[in-house]
Amino acid sequence: MFGLVIFLLLAIAFYVGGRRGAPLQLAYSGGYLLAFFVAWANYQELAKKIELYIPYLSVSQDSKMVFFTQEQSLDLDKAYYAAVAFLIILFIGWLVVKFLGIFLYNLRFKRITEDKDWLISGLLSLVTTYLVIFMLLYVLSMIPLATVQNLFRNSGVAKAIVEHSPIFSNFFEKIWITNILS
Repeated sequence: MFGLVIFLLLAIAFYVGGRRGAPLQLAYSGGYLLAFFVAWANYQELAKKIELYIPYLSVSQDSKMVFFTQEQSLDLDKAYYAAVAFLIILFIGWLVVKFLGIFLYNLRFKRITEDKDWLISGLLSLVTTYLVIFMLLYVLSMIPLATVQNLFRNSGVAKAIVEHSPIFSNFFEKIWITNILS
């Protein structure tokens, strides 16, 4: 069921991107990429500040995490705050890009190529949405609740997205887990 929801979100993203047209979608994707780099550069500073405001459930000896060892789980709160800080900065960047996109609405009626424009914009939107889904699932995987962990045990799609996404899995494991916990 969860895999079906993810598939529907990706299909809708492709459709919305295809309707936007490549020039407008390129502007959005460029803005999201810029917001991504801003988040990457600043998330560790914000992570130290949000610990007081955002709760994290403590990990017990009985906690069984799907993606993390028991040793990693005991320090996972630091990685969780880093990931949440990253997402907060990225969300603020997304809001700014959406606001600026209002002024670029006329790009919707321009075309880069007549026959493949919808495909280019649809794929850009699909990749952007996939990245957001990946990041949200990765943050969820750090929460030591049995119901959340069972979501990953029972959903092969969610587990595969977190473990086997090309480029994304290794990159986010490095910046959110390896760099923070070591």
